[in-house]
Amino acid sequence: MIKPAGLKKKSMLAGLASCILLVFSAGELPAADLAAVVSGKAGPYAAAYAAFSDALGMPHDFYDASAPDFAPPADILYAVAFGAKAAAVEYPPGTRLIYALAPVTARSRSWHEISMAPQPAEALAAYKKLQPGLKQLAVFWAAYPGEKYMEELRRAGEAAGIGIISAKLKSPDSFPERLRYLMGKMDAFWLMPDPVLITQSSLMMLANFSCSNGIPFYAPTYALVVHGATASFAPDFPEAGAAAARVIAALRRGDKLPPVTYPERTTLRVNEELRDKCRWPLARK
Repeated sequence: MIKPAGLKKKSMLAGLASCILLVFSAGELPAADLAAVVSGKAGPYAAAYAAFSDALGMPHDFYDASAPDFAPPADILYAVAFGAKAAAVEYPPGTRLIYALAPVTARSRSWHEISMAPQPAEALAAYKKLQPGLKQLAVFWAAYPGEKYMEELRRAGEAAGIGIISAKLKSPDSFPERLRYLMGKMDAFWLMPDPVLITQSSLMMLANFSCSNGIPFYAPTYALVVHGATASFAPDFPEAGAAAARVIAALRRGDKLPPVTYPERTTLRVNEELRDKCRWPLARK
């Protein structure tokens, strides 16, 4: 694994089940034109960065945006940001920014998003297979992943025979009224990975509504399935890091890329523990 420059030895990325340990060189390495910036050294950022570093195969510098003295180097050409804090950094003019695990949409032609949401057609195909009677799907979101994603989702829904009900909310306080309105109009609902709407109380309310009414609740991550959602079709954090490495390689080759890249190997995971109790209309294996 590459040893990023400018950090002391024995820095540990905590919070990973696999106990990933990154050893940083105390000496200075030749300056790289690529900087990898994490919002913090633990959890999903560590997992995504570790996969990025393994897949990259080229020199780069590593930085922690949560460090009090952090400032991006002035001579980089590319930056890969993991997390919203890292994506919000003021990078030098002309820097090509690739960001992952950040719920923002690209604001510049030099920005490239690794989507936190799955490829729409693949997601609808997975949910349709799981729930054959799915005809109307309500989608809850506030700002992320944005109107362009919703347009793509509607087109995918037309091809799959699934009507998409765009339920854009301002805050989690809007959930009770919107759920009451959608009763009888939706066969399932899908929560986007939008932090504006994801709170402990809103997730508990959605899970209870889903189970009480037998209406599947499709979640943005598997972690929410563990806490009561019906299923999730979502990439894991290492997949986001690997996708960022592929984008860097493509940009260096001069390839033309769309503004958004979807991680590969997205997985459908189902809450088998609550399947029968909640009477969700799901297909049996």
